[in-house]
Amino acid sequence: MANKLKVLKKENNIMEKQLNDYNKIVLTDMILYLYSSNLKEYDIEVIQRDLISMALEYQLRGEDFKNAIGCGYKEFCNELIKNAREKTLYEKILEKAYIIIGGIGILYLYEIFFSSTIINIFKSGSFTMPITLGFIGATSIATVAAFYIYWYTTKKSFELTKPKMSKDKIFILISGIFIWVLAVIMRIKFDKTILFSINCLYPLAFFATAFGVVWFLNNKNIDKVASKGLD
Repeated sequence: MANKLKVLKKENNIMEKQLNDYNKIVLTDMILYLYSSNLKEYDIEVIQRDLISMALEYQLRGEDFKNAIGCGYKEFCNELIKNAREKTLYEKILEKAYIIIGGIGILYLYEIFFSSTIINIFKSGSFTMPITLGFIGATSIATVAAFYIYWYTTKKSFELTKPKMSKDKIFILISGIFIWVLAVIMRIKFDKTILFSINCLYPLAFFATAFGVVWFLNNKNIDKVASKGLD
């Protein structure tokens, strides 16, 4: 059975295609802003469905969607955040684990295929892989930076979509360049500092198993949340 969240997202994507360009931008800003909050992901998608329906109704009547809101878009979102359900500690842990395990797992695969490890596997049948300080450092920087950039871009969604260059856009640009340079320097400078060596298959098995478990628990929780509906 399809995950209820995926089904809802698919329905929202289909409905969203009927919106005009202006309403698409407005709705995108609002949903991104809601994602910066502590609301349950399923509830955000339910809110998005309702907002799209409202926007389509006003669009068909030739009226401004802002008339349905009655105030600023950001202020309206803040009211929604105050009254909707928040994530539990368990849900926060699952969400972070899902992202961290998936992200580090992808970086680990990248390390295998773009280092001497893959050559040694085919050349000598050796699955031994050195774990360097450079890899650990660069991976840590990338993981922390990804969380922060995601939070910042969603929190500043209304400001970042404005056509003119703003301090928020400049900050994101400079931060992205700085983080990339820092990660590259960390990788190059400490790439020869080997902390330990492992069989590369063991971490792969761990990441695959851990990701599968978290994915299962997350889907189970989402269906539980969906069955209760919005308060």
